[in-house]
Amino acid sequence: MINIFREISRRRGGSDETQRSDIGKQATAVSEYMLGRLILVCDEISMSDVDALGYLEMLYFRVMDDHSIPADSRSLLDILDKLEDDLEYSVEIFGSRASFILDFLEADVLRHATDKSTNDRERSVLGRILRLKSEYFEKDDVETAVTVRRPADIKAYLDSHVIGQEMAKRAVSTAVYGHTKRNRYPDKSFPPNVVLLIGPSGCGKTEIMRRIRDISEYPVIFTDVSSLGASQYRGRHKEDILLELYEASGRKKSLAEKGIVFMDEFDKLLLPAVSDRGVNVHDDVQAQLLTMLEGSEVELKCDNEPLLLDTTHMLFVLAGAFQGIDEFIKAEKKEKEKQPGSIGFLNPLDKEMDLDFVRDNIDHEVLIRYGMKRELAGRISDICVLERLDRQDMLRILTEPEDAMIKLYERELKLSGDAKLIFTDGALEAIADEALKSTSGARALKSILGRTLKDVMYEAPQMKGLKRVIINEDVVAGNALPLYDTVEESSGLYTEQDILG
Repeated sequence: MINIFREISRRRGGSDETQRSDIGKQATAVSEYMLGRLILVCDEISMSDVDALGYLEMLYFRVMDDHSIPADSRSLLDILDKLEDDLEYSVEIFGSRASFILDFLEADVLRHATDKSTNDRERSVLGRILRLKSEYFEKDDVETAVTVRRPADIKAYLDSHVIGQEMAKRAVSTAVYGHTKRNRYPDKSFPPNVVLLIGPSGCGKTEIMRRIRDISEYPVIFTDVSSLGASQYRGRHKEDILLELYEASGRKKSLAEKGIVFMDEFDKLLLPAVSDRGVNVHDDVQAQLLTMLEGSEVELKCDNEPLLLDTTHMLFVLAGAFQGIDEFIKAEKKEKEKQPGSIGFLNPLDKEMDLDFVRDNIDHEVLIRYGMKRELAGRISDICVLERLDRQDMLRILTEPEDAMIKLYERELKLSGDAKLIFTDGALEAIADEALKSTSGARALKSILGRTLKDVMYEAPQMKGLKRVIINEDVVAGNALPLYDTVEESSGLYTEQDILG
């Protein structure tokens, strides 16, 4: 690229005026030349990179059309002048493409410089590139450190969206902070960063990670690993997880290698799954996942081309219900304390899994007893047991978070008909109680609300003069219709008992 004007002129042939008379062919020559240089210096090319090349082509033609620049002295420095003009006008508009162009030109100049000693022109171009990058895109270490969200900042954001689960939010916040630091300072050593979340369905494991995705500067993917198989067996494999991460990163290899992977239903991989050949497939899957969690280069096939993805700097969050793990804890305590099975603490726990008991006693040895390979258990840096949600938690989930489901419905009704949606205390309690009966936990709240408000969301927008829609516990139970309060009827059509239910 250092001799872009001379090279394109040589390839096209003819005078400057001749080239201008056939702008289509010239544009093709410029595109082919730039793409060829890009291929030489980039491992992979995405659509956004091609878009940025279009911007570089535009800068080239702006220099060609600038009559104040003599034709025989045009150079890459003139293109950089035009790019700097754009950045002075608006970094917000031109910043992302300009940043890519500067990185590309720097790599191209340095590649050319390795073939021979660097000359004055190359030093001038390189100096201009570095100055523009420093002035418009790079911050010093102090400024960069400030922009990294601290664990307390991350948890504060989680607190505004996720009710309860203090231990889990603290653990994930610390892990995400450490993950960011690990990627900001790849030359420094950090402790292992694999978190395990244990808790029943609908207690908030996935919601915590959804909120992390909202604020993460790295791609975050969610995957159910219960269906994973070893490479020689049918089904999904660990490579499929990394391919999904690669796609989520916009096919940018460097970004994918800094991603966050949330593996749900991980406990299912710890239970035996014997194949027709008598082999425990899940043992093989665990062994393969271990290499990924330890940090290694995994070979993938993308568009029938090999791709190596390094997992060293990825963050892995594992999650599952781990039903029955309390029995393994009891067995371990029994062995340690040498107590017979019919004495003491064992008797009160012959029932549904007690998460408080698990929280106080869970460790890596218990995970190994449950079925986790010892090497895999050793990679887990933090084990968190999430609380089982109670009625008060369900009520808070309905009303407290910034985007609580009831608030969303209230907003939609207000926008569609300027009516106010009112839930009585009895209605909220009825919804919470119904969710508690479900095996899906807080996830059931969405379906219960959707069923309760289905007719309301259909009828309300077409009702003239609607002032309020009142939902009581009978409406939730399906034994009554919502109360539609119009302007004409608001003076006293409904009694206090009607509203309170």
